[in-house]
Amino acid sequence: MAVPATAIVKFGSTSTTMLVATRLDQPEIREQRLFRLFEPGGFDELVHFARDLSQTSESRGVQPVAAGGEAFRLHPHWEQQLKALFPRWWHLSAQEEGRLAWLAVKAERPYTDVVIDIGGGSTEIISHHAAWSISQGAARPSLSLADTPDLSQFQSPVFIGGTAVSLATWANRHMLVPKDIADLQLTLQTGQADLPPWDSVRRKILPAGLALMSALVERSAFAHFEVSQRGLTEGLWLASSLGRGGC
Repeated sequence: MAVPATAIVKFGSTSTTMLVATRLDQPEIREQRLFRLFEPGGFDELVHFARDLSQTSESRGVQPVAAGGEAFRLHPHWEQQLKALFPRWWHLSAQEEGRLAWLAVKAERPYTDVVIDIGGGSTEIISHHAAWSISQGAARPSLSLADTPDLSQFQSPVFIGGTAVSLATWANRHMLVPKDIADLQLTLQTGQADLPPWDSVRRKILPAGLALMSALVERSAFAHFEVSQRGLTEGLWLASSLGRGGC
């Protein structure tokens, strides 16, 4: 008997992703779009896309597990609207969101000792013994890192999220050093080199995301760090595939 595909829809504060796969490394569907949820009209645009994803799941005969990020914790009525389209909704705390991202990265890179997820609305920092959430992200910047834990104890940091993946794509490698962040910041400021074909939303929020990433790297004195393309979407897929229910 064939193993049924697991379907996930992740509604982040910036990116919304649908993943349908029987094997995580061989997705049958992976579709992503970016939205400015912290700007007027952003959620209305998202709802239209969510309806399209709902129709796609119906046509494939799958019932996705869906979950939202920081924007949906700040706006519970948005979550209620999307639950009408996706009844298998998992309400996640910031710590639970971080733990699922940790699960995905740790399964790929067992040596990882801390995962730093710079999202659109918040930043999650997860280790084997603790999970922290900072109320700022690439689309919701702040000047304060007062709530950031001391990360200098960690030796194998992995950054995830759109900002980190954009940096790794530009550098064309996943093992990076602090200078890579500064080099991309300078390139964005001067426009002296060709850039990847990023979405207009990504181009707008990337400078703030890189500033936050640079501050975290400098504060933690990381000499080098890795970037993984895995995150909450893959963590949800793994948890759902194991048959774990949501909240």
